[in-house]
Amino acid sequence: MEFKYIDIKNELYSKAKEIRIRCFFNGMKNADDLINDKYEKNGHHLICIGESKEVLGTGRLNVENTNGIISQMAIKPKHQKLGIGKEILNHLLLKCENMGLDAIELNARETAINFYIKMGFETSGDKYPSQKTGIIHQKMIKKHKNRAYK
Repeated sequence: MEFKYIDIKNELYSKAKEIRIRCFFNGMKNADDLINDKYEKNGHHLICIGESKEVLGTGRLNVENTNGIISQMAIKPKHQKLGIGKEILNHLLLKCENMGLDAIELNARETAINFYIKMGFETSGDKYPSQKTGIIHQKMIKKHKNRAYK
């Protein structure tokens, strides 16, 4: 597998976007609008490319002040539970470390909270329904320990 950062002009961006729409906004008429939020254009988009050159998963990192914001992590359904999400997250965390960021935050779906806890994130505040989808989410934060997020 290959992991690669791309921007929204890259030819593989549309494939990564399709995965995110399928995982998060499937069947929603305004899916494109929901993807194109305030973070999309300037995001660091990481993709995982399989041996067949197919995009298998994606994640997005944005920076606000000295904090990283990870969002829109999605893996093709048939490739879930194979460690791809963990690898994408590790690559994003390494980028945060290399950028010298103080903390990383994300909003996890309720079904992914334990995954992020295993990866060193802590819950922050109460669970809430997403404004975009109504699905229950939890804000999670990982603070640096001598800039090592792992």
